[in-house]
Amino acid sequence: MRLLIASLVVTLFVGVAAAAELPSQVDISLLQEVARAQERGTAWMLKQQEADGSWRHHPAITGLALTALARSEKPPQGAMDRAVKFLLSNVKSNGAIYGGGETDKYPNYSTAICTMALLATGRTELTDTIKRARRFLLDSQFDAGENVKESDTSYGGIGYGKRERPDLSNTQWALEAIRLTESLETRAGDDSPHTGSRLHWSKAVQFLQRCQNLPASNDQPWAKNVREADAGGFVYMPGMSFADEAPPSDEKTPLRSYGSMSYAGLKSYIYAELKKDDPRVKAAVEWLQRNYTLDDNPGMGPQGLYYYYHTVTKSLTVYGDDTFTDAKGKKHDWRYELMKKFVSLQKSDGFWQNENNRWWENDPVLCTAYSLTSLEILQARRYP
Repeated sequence: MRLLIASLVVTLFVGVAAAAELPSQVDISLLQEVARAQERGTAWMLKQQEADGSWRHHPAITGLALTALARSEKPPQGAMDRAVKFLLSNVKSNGAIYGGGETDKYPNYSTAICTMALLATGRTELTDTIKRARRFLLDSQFDAGENVKESDTSYGGIGYGKRERPDLSNTQWALEAIRLTESLETRAGDDSPHTGSRLHWSKAVQFLQRCQNLPASNDQPWAKNVREADAGGFVYMPGMSFADEAPPSDEKTPLRSYGSMSYAGLKSYIYAELKKDDPRVKAAVEWLQRNYTLDDNPGMGPQGLYYYYHTVTKSLTVYGDDTFTDAKGKKHDWRYELMKKFVSLQKSDGFWQNENNRWWENDPVLCTAYSLTSLEILQARRYP
């Protein structure tokens, strides 16, 4: 951890002293608090591991916990061995990684998270398993044919299951896993991936566009009536936003943008290799600038707050700017601010937990996994 702190001393705050809204000097005490928070969080997480190697007997939650441990400064190999064994016990004949019972509903969500967890371990013996899981995700993209037309809102997206309706949350997890594992499909000495091993990214972009409040690129009726406050942001799926208090009255009713999905949309555009000057990317960034905050999930309040922090961390990391300027022109050292936020929210026993139970976030294992991985990315200054 001392090397990480030293690296941050050199890189995190260099050149920011002149900006009054940024830290005027290196906050060594905060960096030390972050290191301690990680140690306490990791120790707490290890105590929660079940006898079968899982967390909550749930592949996706186990995958998130394993990712946090694998990215830590001193990965606990024994706990990781047990977690990997549990995930491998849930690999299906088609390459998917998910459990039984309730998780049967979520094969894509679980497979995407578990794929990235296995990748994070760096264990070459898992490569074939990762590649098979990746192929499952590729096959889960809604494509033309099989009763899906290009005009259908499902086109290009990925849902909980192969024939489940797509949404932006599942799509962003899958796109991230597919992009991060792309290099595994490249032959030695050959820059071109294997035939059939690439996602139809242009089709994925079509789905992403239909989740964005941007009339110029969204062909859905509700997007033609976008409110100024929502312009550029994203919703959960074409025709539906969790930020709306009631379902839309008709297909022309505009939908409210909200924070976690807007960062998910930005990250997904970047993985689809859209550039910063692309109108769709610029519009997303402008919405995020107008709604920059770490106090809540914009449009959703406390709901999904740790998912929001996790997505902010990944999105702004891959976006690549060291500071983020809000709509009022204030520059934010967003890494510093996020680290400070995580330290302030950690419970005395070492875990993180959302008092709001939406999307399982009253489960401290889930929130702690989100938090530890976010802190590791923030210190590394890159993802993955």
